[in-house]
Amino acid sequence: MAADEALSLGLLDKIVAPDDVYEAAVAMVRPYVGAASLALRAAKAAIDGGIEVDLTSGLALESQLFATTFATQDRTAGMESFVENGPGKATFTGQ
Repeated sequence: MAADEALSLGLLDKIVAPDDVYEAAVAMVRPYVGAASLALRAAKAAIDGGIEVDLTSGLALESQLFATTFATQDRTAGMESFVENGPGKATFTGQ
């Protein structure tokens, strides 16, 4: 499949020249620096683990991963910050 076709189908976010791949990747992840690393890790695990299973199994995996992140200090910090300051202002420690 050609890159432009994959882009039009939503399989790609953007097309960059080979020499620009690293810089483009860094720019795409920059907004996540300082984000809730435990939640991002759980989301990635849910996507990676759920892609090959049926819906019921995927939802069970997501529920299990959610439960493991709910008991973290980052969850507490994120929810408190959201209520007090609005979205996007929490400081996370990865704990």
